[in-house]
Amino acid sequence: MQSRTPLVIGLIAALLGLTACGPSEEPQPQGAAQESAATTQQRQLPNDFTELDDGSKYAGDLKDNLKHGFGVYVWANGDRYEGDWLNDLMHGKGKFIGSTGWVYEGDWQDGVYHGSGRYTWASGSSYEGQFYAGQKSGKGTYRWADGRNYTGEFANDKKNGIGTYNWPDGRKYVGRFVNDARTGHGRLISPDGESYEGSFVDGVQQGKGVANYTDGSVYDGEFDDDMKSGLGTLKWSSGEVYQGEFKNDSPSGRGKMSWPNGDTYKGDFVSGVMHGRGQFMFFDGREYDGEFKDGRQNGTGTLKWPSGESYIGDFKDNYQEGRGTFQWPDGSKYVGGFMKNQLHGRGNCVTAGQKATCRFDQGVRIE
Repeated sequence: MQSRTPLVIGLIAALLGLTACGPSEEPQPQGAAQESAATTQQRQLPNDFTELDDGSKYAGDLKDNLKHGFGVYVWANGDRYEGDWLNDLMHGKGKFIGSTGWVYEGDWQDGVYHGSGRYTWASGSSYEGQFYAGQKSGKGTYRWADGRNYTGEFANDKKNGIGTYNWPDGRKYVGRFVNDARTGHGRLISPDGESYEGSFVDGVQQGKGVANYTDGSVYDGEFDDDMKSGLGTLKWSSGEVYQGEFKNDSPSGRGKMSWPNGDTYKGDFVSGVMHGRGQFMFFDGREYDGEFKDGRQNGTGTLKWPSGESYIGDFKDNYQEGRGTFQWPDGSKYVGGFMKNQLHGRGNCVTAGQKATCRFDQGVRIE
């Protein structure tokens, strides 16, 4: 056998990267090649090696001085292929053992992985499934050494299409992948019961989706970078419901909050609390329209009772406190100071159109 044979093989192997890498290994986180593997292992391996000038050696069938049929080729660096050959190219079924610890066993075509096979990296990660022109393509299973696994569709050596991705801690994603990333519609499930179904972009919840949380609450709306952001509805297991704008995972902006007892609030929210201007409707018929701060009536506002009374003025921590006007259904009113919902201090009292100076001490008129 002439020494040009290993040179041809060496060039092909170098061009295809067979002696160095193979299909790309997932930087983080197998199938269908068992029949191929069994066929290779069951055949008797030749051992009548011929040493070549470049340090490589070959034992097996030849045709017109080219490797053709079944044979074993060992490169000078320790790489080894045992299997079928066609016109000096690995073609058919065979097993390639890399000197750095990786192994491919399965189908070959024109010197590259093509068909069904199993590729195992030195790290312990493995892929078992379909290959096309040397790349993972079609359906297959990728298993990481740390316990993660993916079963589904591949294209261009990456996860592309529909598949299922499992984590060692029990989390599971079922849905679409684009270039190895969760992108498109999918469902992410955690062992603690938390789940999300909706749109993903580059692995994060992005767009519209529905999330179920461990505390029993459910959010249906828009997401941005894994957080509730945009328009949505959040329902708590206790019965509260918020509809409106979200930012950074919390109600922020304009929205409506409803409580099981019948209370409702429409207005501004900041980081999940009433803050700004809004209207609060109490279950007993009272209505407050005014300013809120840190979830409480703070600032100026108007409070009306279903019986006809009204208060316009200052509020502090949900109390009528400061300066204000209280009016009764008959038209009489008090304009002056208030403290914790009671008339307090000096003011003006108007009765039947008559105005007089008056003074109160915690709701009791003393002048």
